[in-house]
This record gives sequence, structure tokens and C-alpha cells, in this order.
Amino acid sequence: MIESLSTAIEFRSGESGAHIRKIHDITKLFLESSPLGNNFSTEEIEHISLAAVMHDVGKISIPDAILNKRGRLTPEEFEVMKTHTTEGGQLLEKIPQMKELPFFSYAYDIAKYHHERWDGRGYPEGLKGDDIPLWAQIVSIADVYDALVSPRCYKKAFSFEVSLGMIVGGECGVFNPQILTSFQEIEPRLRSLYDNRSE
Repeated sequence: MIESLSTAIEFRSGESGAHIRKIHDITKLFLESSPLGNNFSTEEIEHISLAAVMHDVGKISIPDAILNKRGRLTPEEFEVMKTHTTEGGQLLEKIPQMKELPFFSYAYDIAKYHHERWDGRGYPEGLKGDDIPLWAQIVSIADVYDALVSPRCYKKAFSFEVSLGMIVGGECGVFNPQILTSFQEIEPRLRSLYDNRSE
């Protein structure tokens, strides 16, 4: 089922296939290497990493003209794009077999809340601080990092150094200070996930 949903996302958006695999890998490495992962069992880390694959499942509902637009979205188009968070949560809830899986609650939280920000300026609900589930916060920074260091239909890839600087400097929103510190510590290891790209 997860593979089917992942394939559907990849079919809709050209970069999503590699992107969802990277989000899984970054999330798992973060939880295994950061003190923030110490409170999770090996099984829970596997569940969260697998749930991370579902973070953009709601993009299935976004029109192609917006999802694959080359260039900046208009304010109206961005409002439509933002709905992939709530749409993702609703989609997962509507699949009976999904709700029976042990990682469903993680997948739901991640799909719905991975664009929330620590200072409350994210979406869809404007959650703030620890009101945002920790696993959604971790996938959030993984999602931003991969989007920066990877080429997209609307931009070229940024270097690892520039990408890290943008995240630390707050250009991509405000992140949990603990997550940000841990992310800076493990970021050099994340670069190995992109061995096929050149700086």
C-alpha cells in the first residue's frame, strides 16, 4: 500500500520519487544519530521513517498546473498548494487498511503538520513550539534540506553549504532550536546521501 501511494505521488510530480526516498533516509539517520531520537525504540524509529514517506501524499489532490509549475506560484496558487497538508491527512484517514498500520498516527501527523514552524508561522494550523509533533518537526527540516540541495522544476540545486546556511539563518522559517543544533551536527553525514551530485 505504501509503495502504491509513493508511486502515485511520484507519477504526479517528477522529483517526488527521489525526494520521498531521501526524506525517509534523512529522517532515519537523524533519529539514529541525534539525542532527540533517544526516546524512541528501534521499532519506533523504523515506523517514523516509513511514515515520513507519506509526507507529501496530499499532493495527489493538487492540480498539475500548480504542482509542476515552472516558476514562482502566485499567492492564489500557493494557497491551493498549502492544502496538500490537510488533504494528506484526510486521505490517509479515508484508507481503512492504512489506519490499521502501526505507524498510521505518525504518518497522519507528518502529512498534516510538516509545514508548521516553531514560531507559529507555518501551516495549516499555525501550531507553535512543542504543539507540533516532534516527528513532524524532524521531517519538516529534512524536507526543506532536500528541497534546497536538489534541483526542482522551478530552481537549480543550492550547494550544501548555502543550503545549511539558509536553514540556520532562518530563511526557510524558524525551527526548534534543539532540532537545528542536532541537524547541524549530522548534516555532513547527510551529504553522503547525495553522492551522485557534484558541488
